[in-house]
Amino acid sequence: MLDIYGSLVNVSSSKNYNLESIIKEMSSYGKVVVVGTDVNPCHKFVRKISKALKAELFIPKENMLVKKKVYLNNEFRKETKIKMKNKHQRDALAIAMIALKSLNPLLNKIELHLIQENKEHLTEKVKEIVLVERIPINKAVKSLSN
Repeated sequence: MLDIYGSLVNVSSSKNYNLESIIKEMSSYGKVVVVGTDVNPCHKFVRKISKALKAELFIPKENMLVKKKVYLNNEFRKETKIKMKNKHQRDALAIAMIALKSLNPLLNKIELHLIQENKEHLTEKVKEIVLVERIPINKAVKSLSN
């Protein structure tokens, strides 16, 4: 799990996870806005997780190559020095990075809008509202200004 700034929140893997335990663990860190998978087509279990969390589902156009996953992990580790324990954690981190990158244009647009409106103090809340409720930036800002 990454936050919207790209910082690692949590990484884990287990063969003993069930839907309820995954939802509980992921939710314990805050609102999940995107659930990603590194394979296309997406596994039904991942769809269930996304639906249960009411999160957007990120599916790549094609399966990610191991070479790309390794590269992304190496880039991340240059900054954090954190090492993934297995290929499942490596793959999860890689797709989280790709999914976050896909959100960057929207996140940047929110920041620019708030700078122009001199409301940078609302950045966290507006990002959360726009991502979670999937509403326009203007509407999110207005909802906080009332």
